[in-house]
Amino acid sequence: MYIFLGGNKKMENTGELKLTLDNLMVESDAVFIVPHNRPDYDALGACVGMSLIAGKHKRNNYIVINDNLNELPVEIKKLIDEIGVKHNIIRLGDLSSYLTDNSLMVCVDVNKNYLISTSDYLDSFKNVVVIDHHKTDEYTIKTPNIFVDTCVSSTCEEIARLLFMYRIKITPDQANYLLAGIVLDTNRLTKNLTSKTFSVLSELTSRGANPEAVNNLFVEEFEHERVMQKLVDSTKFFTYSIGIAADTNDSGIIYSIEDIAKCSDYILRYKVDASFAIAYIDQDTISISARSKGNIDISQIMKMFGGGGSPTSGAARVKGTTIKCIVDELTHILNPTATLSNENSVGKVLKLTK
Repeated sequence: MYIFLGGNKKMENTGELKLTLDNLMVESDAVFIVPHNRPDYDALGACVGMSLIAGKHKRNNYIVINDNLNELPVEIKKLIDEIGVKHNIIRLGDLSSYLTDNSLMVCVDVNKNYLISTSDYLDSFKNVVVIDHHKTDEYTIKTPNIFVDTCVSSTCEEIARLLFMYRIKITPDQANYLLAGIVLDTNRLTKNLTSKTFSVLSELTSRGANPEAVNNLFVEEFEHERVMQKLVDSTKFFTYSIGIAADTNDSGIIYSIEDIAKCSDYILRYKVDASFAIAYIDQDTISISARSKGNIDISQIMKMFGGGGSPTSGAARVKGTTIKCIVDELTHILNPTATLSNENSVGKVLKLTK
């Protein structure tokens, strides 16, 4: 169910979102589509879908990406290059050249002002719309047009439903982008699934989406797997219902954010209620990735470390401490009277599988 934060009205179907977009795009000269920083498949797929919707309204539209592309995962950089062939991608520094007095900004797969590159430009837009599936909080973008459905699998699922409602023709590549977003946020179709999700999956397949091609996007190379396996091998059970993977031995390995996130995803496949993966992403910064099957509110825990997320998925970045201190604090938050057992190491049990 949508929550409309501008008042007490609750949005109960995609039609309400469509009506809002129809009205605001009519008033706009240009549409700027903004994903979260370090966009993933869900964010990029949603950007493509929203670009098609803006095109349906015959509005100039631009996808704003300000990350250093060389710092993004190779597969994401490649996807951005592919999208840029048929859709306008601009950098933040060029934004002012395209802005008009009647510009509309649509944020997709994000609702926090500190997670978008355009936060300093919010007052430059006549209207702002937010479409997301992550939990809102005090940092949520201030606009009356916020559509957040925490029950939907992904932003791509919601955008796909909009495209079907508009009867917009999509290419097989565009269907693949949307499918990839759903596959990512459902951990390869293993969580957050509803009958509506499967309906969207079926429709995308009928429009040319290739599940095998999309699955290949998620296949790690051997070295990539080997590094991630080291983090998986460090996993220990906490009170037998929570898995914590942490490189507390100070191995010196610098992990990617994606590896840490995949590690927490992987641990959640086992009989645990929640999983946490903790490792260095540079010499000074520790990243925490957290997942839950629903019994533990991840967003509340990640807030305590300066991060955020949804009830089932979240992350944080911490400086000025050690991984061991984070693990000690985390175990205290989860259960003040318990400690992490060294006897429950599952490194020999959890092995990566294709």
